[in-house]
Amino acid sequence: MDLSVIIVSYNSRFFLELCLSSLKEAAKNIKSEIIVVDNNSNDDSINMIKSLFPEVLLIENNINLGFSSANNLGVKKAKGKFICFLNPDTIVSENLFNKMLEFKESNDKIGIIGCKMIDGQGKFLPESKRNLPNLSMVLNKFLGLKNNYHLSILPEDEIGQADVLCGAIMLMNKKEFEDVGGFDDKYFMYGEDIDLSYKMKKKGLSNYYLGNLSIIHYKGESTIKSMKYYRDFYGAMGIYYRKFIANNIISKFFSYFLIELIVFAHLFKFKSKSNFIDNTKDSYIVSNKDYFSLKSRGSKRIQSIESISNKIENCEIIFDSNYITFNDIISSIQTLSNNKNLIFKILSKGSNFIIGSNNSNEQGEVILFDSN
Repeated sequence: MDLSVIIVSYNSRFFLELCLSSLKEAAKNIKSEIIVVDNNSNDDSINMIKSLFPEVLLIENNINLGFSSANNLGVKKAKGKFICFLNPDTIVSENLFNKMLEFKESNDKIGIIGCKMIDGQGKFLPESKRNLPNLSMVLNKFLGLKNNYHLSILPEDEIGQADVLCGAIMLMNKKEFEDVGGFDDKYFMYGEDIDLSYKMKKKGLSNYYLGNLSIIHYKGESTIKSMKYYRDFYGAMGIYYRKFIANNIISKFFSYFLIELIVFAHLFKFKSKSNFIDNTKDSYIVSNKDYFSLKSRGSKRIQSIESISNKIENCEIIFDSNYITFNDIISSIQTLSNNKNLIFKILSKGSNFIIGSNNSNEQGEVILFDSN
């Protein structure tokens, strides 16, 4: 088997369905398997997978193991030569894995491969490619000062080496993953991708960012800015610092104190508010089918984006994935991302819901409708 795609999911029922729907198309011509590790979800995720995607290898945990441990568990079941870790709140294009595998096999010194991530509004997510962190970088990031956390020197649409890639999508050789010890179980969530990227570099491999390939990552679905987020995020930075940077017991102890201070400071500002104002006037659905329930929301059916002009503004656009490919959906969202006040949503294949988000700091929105 060539590829095992591993998804760790926790209460992501609708996002997971859309992800699996796109993944099914992307893996169609590859000898592959899909593994979902469910971390004790209390929504309808399990039933959805069993009824709609019976081919998926499902691992049901009775507790939430966190991201690292659950992915390591998925790797133990994986049969593919290559493995790809993928978040449940992502959408991939049909040609993604063919292109990534082709690049990976072009050079045996390549470690991890990532790609360009955009949010639900088509905006580039700079965490797609990053530098290895250090203490001053983390402090400057917290203080809102200029830092080199993101690899800005590499243009977002180009291909190049990146020290750190994002855990939302990471493709690599399974044996190399196992050789470096996999994900460190100390990281519950966040930081494990930095740790793994660094271990691959220490092994003498180069991590690569492919800016010519894009996926949608509804980042807000998994990174809502709460106190738990800040504690997990900066706690993960502390683990990395003590493991790879701190050189004595005093600096290790100081890191605990500093992180608690940073988390405490966020008590006064952790509620992030969106400045997005919904001024949309029209709604269009790109489809060859009339959905009467969506018509009641004011949605007008069109057969292509080109039919309504490249200057469209102040409207909602719904892409029917039963009609238009995921590759064209992702491409269209990126192309139109600079237009004023557009909201994009996607209708999942054979389902009665649409998904979208206004920006990368908001939780993705799921809208159910009557499909009859």
